[in-house]
Amino acid sequence: MDLKKSPDTEQADSFYPSVLESIAEGIVVIGLDRKILFINSMAKALIGLQSEIVEGMSCNKVMNTDLCSKSCPLDCSDNNISCSQAAYFMNINLHKKDETSIPLCLNVAPLKDAEGNVIGIIENFRPMSEAIKAIESLEKSNVVLAQEKNKIASIINSLADGVFTVDRELRIISFNKGMENLTGLKESDVIGRACREILHADNCTGNCPFSYTLKNGYGLANIMERIAGKDGNVIPVLISTAFLKDGAQDIGLIATIRDASEIEKLKKEINDRYSFSNIIGKSVPIQQIFELIEALGDTDCAVLIEGESGTGKELVARAIHHESYRRNKPFVKVNCSAIVEGLFESELFGHVKGAFTGAIKDKIGKFELADGGTIFLDEIGEMPMSLQSKLLRVIQDKEFEKVGDTKTVKVDVRVIAATNRNLKDEIKTSNFREDLYYRLCIVPIKMPPLRERKEDIPLLINHFLEKCSLKIPNRPKIIEVTPTALSAFIDHNWPGNVRELENAIEHAYIRSKTNRIDNESLPHSITGNSLKEISNNIVEGMGGEETERLQIKALLKKYNGNKTKVAKDLGLSRTTLWRKFRKHNLHETL
Repeated sequence: MDLKKSPDTEQADSFYPSVLESIAEGIVVIGLDRKILFINSMAKALIGLQSEIVEGMSCNKVMNTDLCSKSCPLDCSDNNISCSQAAYFMNINLHKKDETSIPLCLNVAPLKDAEGNVIGIIENFRPMSEAIKAIESLEKSNVVLAQEKNKIASIINSLADGVFTVDRELRIISFNKGMENLTGLKESDVIGRACREILHADNCTGNCPFSYTLKNGYGLANIMERIAGKDGNVIPVLISTAFLKDGAQDIGLIATIRDASEIEKLKKEINDRYSFSNIIGKSVPIQQIFELIEALGDTDCAVLIEGESGTGKELVARAIHHESYRRNKPFVKVNCSAIVEGLFESELFGHVKGAFTGAIKDKIGKFELADGGTIFLDEIGEMPMSLQSKLLRVIQDKEFEKVGDTKTVKVDVRVIAATNRNLKDEIKTSNFREDLYYRLCIVPIKMPPLRERKEDIPLLINHFLEKCSLKIPNRPKIIEVTPTALSAFIDHNWPGNVRELENAIEHAYIRSKTNRIDNESLPHSITGNSLKEISNNIVEGMGGEETERLQIKALLKKYNGNKTKVAKDLGLSRTTLWRKFRKHNLHETL
């Protein structure tokens, strides 16, 4: 055999430096004449060659593979691109001289000269055993991963709560058994669909918890919602949201949904126990009023409701009407403080056409409108003395004449009156008739001010939060008040009573930047910020020293001697406050 190197061999020498010997793969360089130009030690070992020289020999006599008979990389006559482009082959058998074979991973790449002309090919290969090991290792990892995934899926599916995930476009990507039980839908029915198409929740068309989470960058906890359940039922639920992560990347959102039906049922039972026609309270005075309302439902006597403004006198009047046999008849309210004195009689009893200037047609009065039902005379203490005698007659005889008419009109009306004045004091000053008072006050009801039933405040807060969620639907539902905010509500004196509390809750609901009400969202009248500003002005010298002393004493009383709270209210350090104590001889107060 002539082993003299051909010109192609000499030209190729510059392309295979000695570094090829150190590569842990078999490398063979073949010229276009199909002669071996170079073969490294690893290739010889894999082929089964010893120390013999094979450079210059035909490649198929040295390295016989499946490609030699099927698709030789050097055979370019049938548009085989291996000559000019790299190619990769898996599981190619190398047939050895001992008639055994081993599977290889084989890479074929073109060998080019300095001008870019193809002068041969380079084949590098390694046994498939390494790849098989890698594949087997990967398969084992996949099995472990699948087992862990199945374990997690099993845990999630065994949860009684619903759990589902969505992508950042709020399309559902998973749906556990709990969600299937709640909605009556299968996971296969909902994958890829927008969650709002499936849940139909209260806030889907407004500021949904998912949208809120994406916008603000944090999850929400226990947001009260109602979703569409199976069989068309509406289910109250508590929704919590969080970001779904793949490593450090947010890939979507996850939600847990807890069926709140039992909670709502329990809440309803409590509300039924502590509410009566929108009157809320568990305090002894309110419970006594509930009992009295029920008792009055079986009677038809007049009722006088007394109490400060904002205590709920109208609610009690409506409750009495609703509990009576007149419930399906009219309930007519008359605000006595809003009627011009000259029109009082016409407003209550009506008039005929021409009865006075401007009476261009007959008018039906409030008493006639309330026939068969109940008339509620709010602020009865504002009624003119001249009309009180006529009212007394209507209550006694159930009849009256319209202004400008002589015809008697008979009515069957129950009278309920309310006042924020002390009518006994009004009687003493001749502003109210004593006989009318006793005719109205057959059954008196005294509405307690809110400051005397502060144990009802938490119940009232929950009630007004529920009202606000319906009135202000374009934000996540607020169901929580922080302890500090609740303390501020309890400590407040509530001169405006329940009406003031409702306004304060609505104010806080609008101002709150989270899903709960805290001190920052409360009106200044509740938190005492305005008092603090006044106190600061006093300390700075705008009031006198005596005023300052009285102010500090008042704050000590307000905070039950808590010096830290007094200092905070005044905007002073405790050291400065101590100096004020010495200055004003307030040590005995401590």
